[in-house]
Amino acid sequence: MMRKTLLTISSSGDFSVTIKNISKDKYHATPVHRSVKSVQEALIQGLNKDLTVLTSTFEWSVVSEMELASSESASGTKVSQGTTEWTINKRSIPAGIYQVKFNATLAVGDPASPKIVNAFDYGFIEVIPAPVRAILDGGSSVRWGSKQNVTVNGSLSYDADIGPGIDTGLNFSWSCRSDTSVSNTCFGSFQNKGDLNYRSISIDTSNLVINRIFFLRLTVSKDVRSSYAEMSFEIAEGEVPQVTLR
Repeated sequence: MMRKTLLTISSSGDFSVTIKNISKDKYHATPVHRSVKSVQEALIQGLNKDLTVLTSTFEWSVVSEMELASSESASGTKVSQGTTEWTINKRSIPAGIYQVKFNATLAVGDPASPKIVNAFDYGFIEVIPAPVRAILDGGSSVRWGSKQNVTVNGSLSYDADIGPGIDTGLNFSWSCRSDTSVSNTCFGSFQNKGDLNYRSISIDTSNLVINRIFFLRLTVSKDVRSSYAEMSFEIAEGEVPQVTLR
């Protein structure tokens, strides 16, 4: 029967592992953007060149900030194994701060009586959510007639953590401003009722001053993130033909 001896060597000993380019400070964690694929890599150093490695086991795990708060010895969740690289696929890890652990276990020496050696390293990453993107369909500057009802569409807005085409969970807020003031009802011209959490907004231009330039703003928000888009519009007397390019 093969006899195994357990030998644990710290990161300061002859055998060590180091996670490259990662912060040891939770309060200055290494940023990882959730919408971008990235790679964490560990280096194995200090192994005796004459030492025979019989088997190797590599494991990556992450511990969330909440788990760390409840227990400093939390084992976390295994996210990768079998390699010294951990590929973080985009949108695979929720936003937040995590402790990353890499553990290497090697069986070395004589196959008849191998030694099991172990080393580990850790660091902290902060998974940063992508921004939400507010998009107004219809251009950045338009001219409308004073006898028109127009609709401006904001449904192309999206959460970059999810991707274009899905606006689930987004909050929409509309307003207008002139050179001198801001109005949440666009100076009485918004036709939508209620809290204006609509993907599109209808405007009755007859309620607006002719030959004046206004700015329509759409603010899109989700959790703590927000962004806005604006378009300027001028009200002309009568009707103005609208041309759509496709």
